[in-house]
Amino acid sequence: MLNDANFIIQQFGGVKALASAIGKDPATIYRWTYPKHKGGTGGHIPPSALRKVNEAAVLLNIEITLNEQGQAPSITQNSALHPHQFINWFRSTAPYIHAHRGKTFVINFSGDAVDDPLFSTLIEDFALLNSLGIRLILVHGMRPQLEKKLIASRHASQVVQHLRITDKHTLELAKEASGTVRINIEARLSTSLANTPMADSDIRVTSGNFIVAKPLGVINGVDHQFTGEVRRVDTSSISKNLDAGHIVLVSPIGFSPTGDVFNLRSEEVATAIATAIKADKLILMTEKTELLTTENTLIRQLTTQQAQSLLEEKNNQDDTCLHLQEAIRASTLGVKRIHLISRKINGGLQLELFTRQGSGTLISIQPFEDARLATVDDIQGIIELIRPLESRGLLAYRTSEAIEMDIDKFHIIEQDGLITTCAALYEYPQEKMGELACVAVHPSYRTGERGDYLLSLIENKARSKGLDTLFVLTTQSSHWFAEKGFNPATINELPQEKQCNYNQTRRSNILIKRLNK
Repeated sequence: MLNDANFIIQQFGGVKALASAIGKDPATIYRWTYPKHKGGTGGHIPPSALRKVNEAAVLLNIEITLNEQGQAPSITQNSALHPHQFINWFRSTAPYIHAHRGKTFVINFSGDAVDDPLFSTLIEDFALLNSLGIRLILVHGMRPQLEKKLIASRHASQVVQHLRITDKHTLELAKEASGTVRINIEARLSTSLANTPMADSDIRVTSGNFIVAKPLGVINGVDHQFTGEVRRVDTSSISKNLDAGHIVLVSPIGFSPTGDVFNLRSEEVATAIATAIKADKLILMTEKTELLTTENTLIRQLTTQQAQSLLEEKNNQDDTCLHLQEAIRASTLGVKRIHLISRKINGGLQLELFTRQGSGTLISIQPFEDARLATVDDIQGIIELIRPLESRGLLAYRTSEAIEMDIDKFHIIEQDGLITTCAALYEYPQEKMGELACVAVHPSYRTGERGDYLLSLIENKARSKGLDTLFVLTTQSSHWFAEKGFNPATINELPQEKQCNYNQTRRSNILIKRLNK
């Protein structure tokens, strides 16, 4: 059978290369490798995608043949990956590299990730982020390591509602497990072998008593003893180490002013640090598959309110829900962006941070918190967004000079340095009317209601300016505007100045919307 997903992915040069070749999201390709009970296709390429795979193989000069038994796939690539594909991909990462440089990311990963044979690839991902000027705080877990020590010492493990009861003996084992895991991570981050992604990395790692903790106490009649919760984060010390270019590594162990030691949940520690230090991103590397819809498609973005509704629907206490709870808490406490990424996706961090499709779920308090007035620095981004639409006749052509002169009339939505949506408001105060113009949404972001959000923003601005009517001229989007409450109108209903400047050759449809005060 020529539908072995892992083999095809390998021969195409990886998930991203195959996704680019057939026009699919990388996350979709990954799900081909998942077992069916986890929302995947059991390692098989769906029949609907096989035709595109074959076409891509022909285009890239990849020959797909059966082996001697006529069953297993055998693919040989007669030439290397086309250089222009690499160049296009590399160029597309530039806005994200610029946007992330100097930002602070808190990344939480489990003890299972540390024990995984592929942990070295995750370490390489951390090194790459560090090399790009991203300030990293890594918070590790240690549950499986502690469980192994408990089993070896024949000491019973007590867990109530996902919270371990830490007695004195368990605490001693937790100290041992934490120290072992931390040292192993530091050793991996110190690797600098030639011909590896870690070559010449020269990473400095700092660990320490950054977490002040207090006992969790008695909950529902259960004394959790030396299980604790975060009381305070030493943000000053963490910031100084980040300023020095170090990666800060934090263990799920906290200390009280009296010298007591407490066992903490790593997810809670990561959330506490992210909120205290006002991190730009909190990234939770999950052990389960990504958040999926009932149709097994990736949920790419959720508002905090939507995440809360999803959590209430699930109504259980599995790891996915626990991560979702932390994401909601972090968002409520001021972290602008929280990402849930399956750590089992090789390269999931890069896919989420440096591609438009991403690989996980983004959670934020508002759907598009980066909606704002445009500035002169946004002119090139606006031009890149609207030129394809102008060439298709969807928008009237605007010179760069015209955009610069009218830049104060534009609003944009920006995501990780990329302008995804724009719209302009031209005011006619004498008639109390405004023109909604130059509405454009990037093709990769047209499923996220960005146009609706920006339209609402423009309407609110028009009301604040004392305007009671919006009009729009469009050649091919009349139905979309009609759905938003715009009604057909005639040229005589436009402001006098606009009537004189109406472009008769475009023959744009005129639609008007009365604004409710």
